[in-house]
Amino acid sequence: MIWAKAEGCRVWDAEGREYIDLTGGFGVAALGHSNPKIAAAIAEAPVAHALGDLAEAEVTQRFREALPWPAKLGVTGEDAVEIALRTALLATGKPGIVAFDGAYHGTGLLALAATGLERFREPFAPWLPGPVHRRTYGEDPGALPEDAGVVIVEPVQGRAGARVPPDDFLATLRRRCNEVGALLVVDAIFTGLGRIGEMWPGSEVADVLCVGKALGGGLPISAALFVKTDLELAWDFGEEDLYTHTHSGNPLACAAALVVLDEVPKLLYRVDELSQRFAAAGWHGKGLLRTKTNAAHAHGNGVLVIPIPAVEGRQALMQAAPPFTLTNDELDEAFSRLAG
Repeated sequence: MIWAKAEGCRVWDAEGREYIDLTGGFGVAALGHSNPKIAAAIAEAPVAHALGDLAEAEVTQRFREALPWPAKLGVTGEDAVEIALRTALLATGKPGIVAFDGAYHGTGLLALAATGLERFREPFAPWLPGPVHRRTYGEDPGALPEDAGVVIVEPVQGRAGARVPPDDFLATLRRRCNEVGALLVVDAIFTGLGRIGEMWPGSEVADVLCVGKALGGGLPISAALFVKTDLELAWDFGEEDLYTHTHSGNPLACAAALVVLDEVPKLLYRVDELSQRFAAAGWHGKGLLRTKTNAAHAHGNGVLVIPIPAVEGRQALMQAAPPFTLTNDELDEAFSRLAG
């Protein structure tokens, strides 16, 4: 499939066929496709690239100041996870990672090791780092292993089917980390920035909060946010940054991200309204991260959903992570097409 145009909550393929987009590009387009404020911010940015960690653009500095905590910036969500896990090793000296079944943290080797979906891990198993201690999502993991330097968790699991844990789950993990001096990394890459109704889900218990996807409004940028602010010092190795990318803090992405940080809080009420409509229609999950039994005809009927295959004991599902700008009429139309 080749996309020719995307605007708001609709996309068109190369043959001119229109689709209602309930995927938001895997949750990236929280403000809708081709958002005019984001487009204007990108067009007006005076610097397109600013030498990565050697010299930041002014807009990158403004972006950092707009974030609620100090941050180490990445390009992809996986970068943020990588930074967070490495921070834990630097801060604690302990290599053990506690992660959960059903987790998805990215496909780089370290993030993949923490990922709980076997279909992603198995082909690369000989290369995966560790040790990784797998626990059951949503349950008290019990006393953590002695080598555990970090627990990594999603507030709601995305790729496993919008699995929502009990209300006290994250607080329990905080307590378990405190018992052994481990860091708690909350991977809010999919769920953050309003997706489940909160800007910074898990920040009340996290040492490091990972955000990405929606952050750049369509451009690639991510951040490991040091909620425990002194963790920023773990990366003080002198003048040369030991984890960086050519495009870290890219000015165009930062200009877009400033729009996202300004606009998303204004739409949280709308996330709640749409969430209630999804729930009433039988979609499970939280906020605008929802799943329902797969409708194989969705694409053919002009609705884009994220397919979740029937593997590892779970039935096939379709997932919705739509833009927050989705209208009631568009959602009703999508529901009608899915029922057809």
